[in-house]
Amino acid sequence: MSINTDLIKRYIDEKKSDIIEWLKKLVSFPSENRPPVGFEAKAQDFIVSELENLGLNIETFRPDEIEEAKRSRYWLSGRDYSGDRKNVVAVWKGSGSGKSVLLSGHIDVAPEEPKKWKITPPYSPVVMDSKMYGRGTADMKGGLTAMFWALRTLKELGYSPRGDVIFESLVDEEYAGGNGTLASRVKGFNADFAILGEPSRMEVCPASMGAFLGRITVEGRAGMPYMGEGIPNPVNAMARIVGLLENWEKQWRVENRHPLFEDKGKELNVLIWDCFSGKRDEYVQMGTPISAELSWIVFCYPGADEESFFKRFNTYLGGEIKKDTYLSSFNVELSKSYHFVRPWETDPNSEGIAVLREAYYEYTGDTPKTGGAPFSCDMALYGDPGGMPVVILGPRGGNLHAPDEWVLLDDILDLAGVYALFIAKWTEYAGD
Repeated sequence: MSINTDLIKRYIDEKKSDIIEWLKKLVSFPSENRPPVGFEAKAQDFIVSELENLGLNIETFRPDEIEEAKRSRYWLSGRDYSGDRKNVVAVWKGSGSGKSVLLSGHIDVAPEEPKKWKITPPYSPVVMDSKMYGRGTADMKGGLTAMFWALRTLKELGYSPRGDVIFESLVDEEYAGGNGTLASRVKGFNADFAILGEPSRMEVCPASMGAFLGRITVEGRAGMPYMGEGIPNPVNAMARIVGLLENWEKQWRVENRHPLFEDKGKELNVLIWDCFSGKRDEYVQMGTPISAELSWIVFCYPGADEESFFKRFNTYLGGEIKKDTYLSSFNVELSKSYHFVRPWETDPNSEGIAVLREAYYEYTGDTPKTGGAPFSCDMALYGDPGGMPVVILGPRGGNLHAPDEWVLLDDILDLAGVYALFIAKWTEYAGD
């Protein structure tokens, strides 16, 4: 059957309430990632049942069942998949020699903390002012919903693609994960072009930031100042190191530029996301603690590499610490945590991106903005080892990883149509 924009729009308009309820159902599953474990199983069971209703070929597998993935240098060790944490992949086989496409997203969400939710509890989604609130609405069950409904739209309209269409819902992306994505790539679920539905605010993003992750530990000696004895406090020392990180951020921004990240809000940041004193497994005395520890993220643009960064970062911190007589009295250690989340860039002029922009304009009437995604994710794994040109296109939303996360519902509906129209256009291309 021939598919056009009007057919897709009429179908999605008729199914608007069903699409919104489907997203509500998906958000209601608390598919949290709490390393080393995760709780994606029930949400994935729901995805499987819905894909079965479409008559697609489905395969499920745990990331650690794929031996080649575990041998990869990109595998993040220490994760536990014993809770039936399985990827779900569905393949809609093409009828001819058209180009193939992968629609991909992760089902895991950040934990509900901090528990300061005001509009609704995290897994009781509500709709207000054209937005849906709830954990995972934007990151990224909204994108997954749009992708699923793109398939359902084409299926129910009787469309038959010439190229293969692959849909996947992956586990373990949060907390610098990626093992679910890696397992799917090395297992061979790859295509001529991939779309990742992360919340890009409706911007076509052929690039994403990367992230270096690490810890700084300051260790001294514990005790209560007694009879005038002074004990240097590692918390005070850490305050000085925070200042050093602020200076590094300024320098890092000046030294690094990328044409896809020129807009305001796409500057490189240094994020301090955890800080504590003492030992986590010891009772802290009411006195000077023995140590302080800080966890940090330094974001980077495509082209950055881990070895060069840590060499420079170590040199910078080491030099500044030696110049500070107070800091030099402590043992200061810099260490890596999790692993390097690589940045990635696809050629913005690639054929798939051109067709996607065309589908976006035809469906919405707006010319999409093209730029870099100002966040880190597992985009690089689609390019290497997946070997695919990949782009991020997802909805607008807010409060990601925070209370009262939300997604704009009009974007979910538009994206379902854009994805469907792209599939119809792309899979008609003759394979090279």
